[in-house]
Amino acid sequence: MIANALAAERTAPSALPLRPRPDQPAEWRAQTAPIPFDTAAQLVLDAHERDGHRDDVLVSRVRSWAFGSDDSRDMMLAPVPLPGRPPSGPYTLRELAFSQLCQRIGAPPPYLKELPAKLQMANMNWGMASSDASALLRLAGNEVRAVVSERYATLDDQTVLSMVADTLDRAGYGSDAMVRSVSTGLHTVLRVTLPGEGMAVKVGDVIEHGIDIANSEVGLRSVQVTPITHRLICTNGMRAWRSEATMRMRHIGDPDRLAEQLRDAIPVAFAEARGDLDRWRVAVDRLVDSALEEVESLRGLGLSRSDVRAVGQELAASLPALPSSSSAESVVEALRGATTTAFDVANAITATARSKPVAARLTMEEAGHRYLVRATA
Repeated sequence: MIANALAAERTAPSALPLRPRPDQPAEWRAQTAPIPFDTAAQLVLDAHERDGHRDDVLVSRVRSWAFGSDDSRDMMLAPVPLPGRPPSGPYTLRELAFSQLCQRIGAPPPYLKELPAKLQMANMNWGMASSDASALLRLAGNEVRAVVSERYATLDDQTVLSMVADTLDRAGYGSDAMVRSVSTGLHTVLRVTLPGEGMAVKVGDVIEHGIDIANSEVGLRSVQVTPITHRLICTNGMRAWRSEATMRMRHIGDPDRLAEQLRDAIPVAFAEARGDLDRWRVAVDRLVDSALEEVESLRGLGLSRSDVRAVGQELAASLPALPSSSSAESVVEALRGATTTAFDVANAITATARSKPVAARLTMEEAGHRYLVRATA
């Protein structure tokens, strides 16, 4: 057993670092046709089941546990064997759980991750032995998927999605609300729209309004309801993150308060998203004199240089005078002096978001909404 080996101060024989296991795979699935909310919720639960049976272990004192490995390969945790304590574990650490454990003991994850196994164990166990903190281990099968505070309120997806379904029914959206995208992994997102209320902002270019229901079971985000719009022709989404209609509820306190907040938040978020359809319609006719200057101004929205370049490439591809190549110089020349519309710039931002991981995708979609608000003010 790992605990016995650690108690005897034995170390893994390999000089190579111990490695964490990978986290639950991230997947963003845009539905070719909208699906009912209950069907989408089941897709989320099915993904969790494939990832491993969910369970929790309360650690009353981090110092009563030890870090090591019983296969000289995987990072593991196990309780230190004490008189009267029944043996349990070891539990293999995943990537996120290792980082969260390091944060709890004040250790730098990137540095420790590259140390030889012997030094990893010495540093981690010294830090854990010096800690009076408690923690909650969130398990998937025999793997620790998260190490969170013992005060963490376990508002898991099954509970949240059940409450959302009930709230949609009570608000009169039960039969009309459909799901356009489902994200699973460290982040759960259901993109819910009202297809019957879509608006054609241009001929054949329909945009629907709705909400994102987001959650994380591993401490990475609060329970969230965010107004969104969704362009059907290219499955681009845009999120009104800074809107007063956005609800964010941290995983702290009584989970029962969630139902009441959802009942209030969901209708307000739908109404806010409906108003963004008008912004899109205004953006179609809002001319931009210099495409290059408009793209460069996006740095003011928090976009990185690489993001701005990607948006520029996306926008240049929509211009009548296409760039001669995909090089940065050709894109700049295509944008220089070209006119465009606020609609096309906003769409270029959200189109760029589609190639990003889930968290970065949502952040980029939020930048797109900030631009739309600025451009149509």
